[in-house]
Amino acid sequence: MRRPMRVPLAVAAGLLFAAACGRGKGPDAGAGSPAAGSAIATPDSPAGQGPGALGDEKDPGAVASIAGRAIPYKVFERYLNDNAGEETDTGDPTDEIKSRLLDQFIEEQLILGEADRLHVAVSDAEVDAYLKELGMSAGDLDVGAPDGKEAFRARIHDTLVVQKVKEAAVLNTIHVGAAEVQDELMKSPEATAAVPRFVLRQFLLEDRNAAETARRALLLEPGRFEAMAKEKSMSPDHGQPRAYAGEELPAEVRAAVEPLAPGGISAIVPQSGGFGLFQLVRKEEARPDLADVKKRIESELFRAKADQVMDRWLAELKGKTAIHVNRAILPFKYVGEAKN
Repeated sequence: MRRPMRVPLAVAAGLLFAAACGRGKGPDAGAGSPAAGSAIATPDSPAGQGPGALGDEKDPGAVASIAGRAIPYKVFERYLNDNAGEETDTGDPTDEIKSRLLDQFIEEQLILGEADRLHVAVSDAEVDAYLKELGMSAGDLDVGAPDGKEAFRARIHDTLVVQKVKEAAVLNTIHVGAAEVQDELMKSPEATAAVPRFVLRQFLLEDRNAAETARRALLLEPGRFEAMAKEKSMSPDHGQPRAYAGEELPAEVRAAVEPLAPGGISAIVPQSGGFGLFQLVRKEEARPDLADVKKRIESELFRAKADQVMDRWLAELKGKTAIHVNRAILPFKYVGEAKN
C-alpha cells in the first residue's frame, strides 16, 4: 500500500529548520564550496591541524568524501547551524551531539546520491507548492532567510528529494494487509474496549470562599447549577453540559467526579485562575470507532515495518559506499559511526 511521506511542517519554523544541506540550483547553494575534484584537507595541510583548526578560513576543504565525492565543510557547517538546537536538551557532550549530526548529514548525502539512480527529481513548482503550504511568500524568504532565498529554497528542495528517495527505495515497497491488522486487533482487545465518558457542568469562581458558598447552596438545590453558573461562572460554557472522555480529564477533576451519582456536586477543585465545581449530568460508555482503530493499527504496523526496512536499506547503502570523514579539519572530536 503506497503511503506518501510528507516533510513535517515544523521543519521550516522560523525559517531555520532541520533540513538536508543545500545542494540545489540556487546561486547561494554552493557558496564556499571548493571546485569539483578538489582534494580533501589532510593533517599536513593548514586546515588539517585537528579540532578547532578551521579558524576563519574561507574554504577549509571537505568535511568528508562519499564514494569519492568531496562534501565541502561549509555545507556541513550550514547544516550544523540549522540543526544543532534540536539536540541541546539531550545531556550529551558537545562532541557526541556534533558527531551525531555529522553522521546524520552524511546519511542524508548518501540518500541524495541515490536520487539519480532511482530517477527521483523535485521541480521548482513542487518547492513553490510546499512553501505555499507552509504559508511562506517570496517576501518572507527575502526577509527571513539568513543565507539568502535561493540557499533556503535549495535546502527545501533537497529535503523533498530525501523524502522522495525514501519513498521510492523503501516506503513504496511496504504493505500492511488486512489479515495483519486483524491479527494485531485480536492481540489487543483493549483497543476496542468501551471507555468511560462523563457529561459535566462546570462552575468556576475566582475566590475560594465564594466557591464554598456556591457549593453549599448547590448541595441543597442541585437543579440550580446551570442557572447559577450562567449568572456567576467565569468559565465560557456558563454551566452548559459537555462530554469528556475519562482520559481527557485532569486527574484531580476525574477523582472528584467519578464517585458522583447523576446530579451530584463535586468537591471544590483548584483550577488555573480559580476554583471549580462540577456537576455530573450522566456517565456514558463510548466504544472507539472500529474503522478508526483499524486505521491506527495499520499506521503503527506500517511505521514499524518502515523503520526496520529503512534501517536495513541504509545499512546496506553505507556498507557498499566508501565513506571517509576528514577528522583533521573538524572543530570537535569526532566520535561517530565512521571508522576511518
